[in-house]
Amino acid sequence: MSFREKIHWVALTGLVIGFGWYFLSYPWAIANTRAGMMASVWMLIPATILFLIPMILGTVWFAIRTPKEAHLKEDEREKLIHLKGTHAAYYPLVLGTWANVFALINGLRYGWSVNILMATLVVAELIRVGAQLYYYRRGY
Repeated sequence: MSFREKIHWVALTGLVIGFGWYFLSYPWAIANTRAGMMASVWMLIPATILFLIPMILGTVWFAIRTPKEAHLKEDEREKLIHLKGTHAAYYPLVLGTWANVFALINGLRYGWSVNILMATLVVAELIRVGAQLYYYRRGY
């Protein structure tokens, strides 16, 4: 497994831990209130920390264990894998943006809007990282 593939596994784990906690513990009953929006904003701080801790620790761990791999430039295969993963994430990002616009037009606002936006970004990132892991495993 290459260094970058390991980092993608760490990113996937961090996303699931950080934003899994965020969406599971969010107070959905007050989402369409000003307090719901403030809850979203304040919950982003620990969610980001929960995401960053595995990323930092994992990157440092793998960089120490395989320093030569950590300093290698991306080869053509890795560039193609990253391009394909980014391409796969584009469509959910666009659909989520339109869902947010639709929600705002129809009266959902405050916390709902922030959460639709957050869910859009998290789903797009999960798709990007997941697609890249798929292509790494497939040997693309």
